[in-house]
Amino acid sequence: MAGPALARTAALLLIATATSALAGEPPNPVCHADVHRAGNFDLRQIGPLIAGTWTEAAIGTSVAIGVQESTFEIIYDRNRNRLYLGSDGIQTELVPVRGGNKPLRFDFVRGEPMDPQFYMLTSTGSEPGAEPWEWALVQDCQIASAPQFEWQFGSGARRSDGIISFFSANEAMGTKRNSARGVREQLISR
Repeated sequence: MAGPALARTAALLLIATATSALAGEPPNPVCHADVHRAGNFDLRQIGPLIAGTWTEAAIGTSVAIGVQESTFEIIYDRNRNRLYLGSDGIQTELVPVRGGNKPLRFDFVRGEPMDPQFYMLTSTGSEPGAEPWEWALVQDCQIASAPQFEWQFGSGARRSDGIISFFSANEAMGTKRNSARGVREQLISR
């Protein structure tokens, strides 16, 4: 879903969002400034909306060059009021980010912005990459209000972690890193 296909999808979603707003439909229940503030949201409301199977696309590095696609599950445990991220038979907790959302497209390992070659969300032509806040707006979401979660698998030399911001019940975006110091952007949808 890179390049022109993503631009077309974004345009269609923008039209759909504008149409639903004109039709008087309720605002995006996952991410809306009037309902949620970053770090201050109710998992009992959001958990059931984002639980289920998701597909991610991310640019590969090292031996796995090119766009990689994979699926994962988000599990909402109503009894514990917690969210879990599951993939390949293992799972870890999705921990809500508190005190304001962390920036996407930032390499926290190196302490610098992510290299643009690992952006999945791009514009067509010679323009720089589209910005995450633009993709959020297409979803009727202000990026600062997007419920954001951190996750981590493994530790030490076999660690991967990341951040996911949910822009709607069907669209999210994230940044993931691994112990080999690779960092890349994820486009996540279902």
